[in-house]
Amino acid sequence: MVQAAKEACIPSLYFTNLISARPLMGVAGVGSLIQVINAAMGNQARFDAMKDFFGSVGVGDEAGVWQEPPVMHPEFKADMRRMAEKKRKKAKAEEMGS
Repeated sequence: MVQAAKEACIPSLYFTNLISARPLMGVAGVGSLIQVINAAMGNQARFDAMKDFFGSVGVGDEAGVWQEPPVMHPEFKADMRRMAEKKRKKAKAEEMGS
């Protein structure tokens, strides 16, 4: 979820040392979390600048470092989509039969 937020240029936080190492209960916990959240929200301009600089690099199928443009395989994606839909329908049918 955090990665999706970052791709949308929305400041977000992982539950890592940034949060887990702080007190989470009582007044100290609330004050500590407020500082962390406000700092993240204050970085919106930084996110916007990074998005302007990097553009769509690292997004979707073209994420990563490539010597040449990646070769897309729409037939593979279509096959995977069909298989997932078939699996979903089977699970739904089994659920209805239970």
